[in-house]
Amino acid sequence: MKQKDFVTESSKILERYWQIIVIVVAALVFFFFIGYYIISHGKWDFYMDMKDAQVKEVTADADAEVKKVKRAYLTFDDGPSKNTMELLDVLDECDVKATFFVIGREEEYYDCYRAIVDRGHVLAIHSYTHDYSRIYSSKDNFANDIEELRKLLYDVTGVNPIYYRFPGGSSNTISKISMSELVDYIKEQGLIYFDWNALNNDAVSDGLTPQQLVDNIMKDAVKNDDVVILMHDLDGRHATIESIPLLVDTLRKAGYELLPIDERTPLIRHKVNAK
Repeated sequence: MKQKDFVTESSKILERYWQIIVIVVAALVFFFFIGYYIISHGKWDFYMDMKDAQVKEVTADADAEVKKVKRAYLTFDDGPSKNTMELLDVLDECDVKATFFVIGREEEYYDCYRAIVDRGHVLAIHSYTHDYSRIYSSKDNFANDIEELRKLLYDVTGVNPIYYRFPGGSSNTISKISMSELVDYIKEQGLIYFDWNALNNDAVSDGLTPQQLVDNIMKDAVKNDDVVILMHDLDGRHATIESIPLLVDTLRKAGYELLPIDERTPLIRHKVNAK
């Protein structure tokens, strides 16, 4: 064989050799990935699901940081009154449920107690007499006042209220007995008391406009993510009713969800007068 023919034949053999090597390597790689896919496919799906869940959790946490939960609780003391039914109508129109810390009233107001419950609001205890000198003269008088109202409300509505508001608040300085002692009594009776951290001052003056009432509330409300608002359901406070649509609109625009007091409501309380 001539040298030239020998070189040509050797080149062809070498070329075929490398072609075989490339095919074998490609086949090995192919079967390797096929085997890996068959063995690990189920685990891969789980990994991807877990990774997606982690991403969603991180995103949810970030969203929670951006959007804080803000809640406002409209509460009305001293009712029912001649305005109660109109107040309930306005709350219905605004699609808001509130909490009514009521006092003891005559039979002509029994329908008001029932309407508060029937319309989905929270019926709560304020006092039977609202007579500070009597209520806070002794622990017995304090206890009797509460029990008298609890019985009345249960007899009229079938509801046994569990929320309570001290006349004058838990920080009042009128009581002749230690407010700490009365707080302990409230807890022993299975009652939960609430004060407030915003108010419209309608108990102080009957000459405030709806806008002034709302402004009084908002100057304190904006300082808190959870706001328990004190207002009054009284005969001579019609401006309070007139202010409700404006108040509701203002609170909602400020990012507040409006709710009645329930077991999830943060305990907004004053510093107890422990004299």
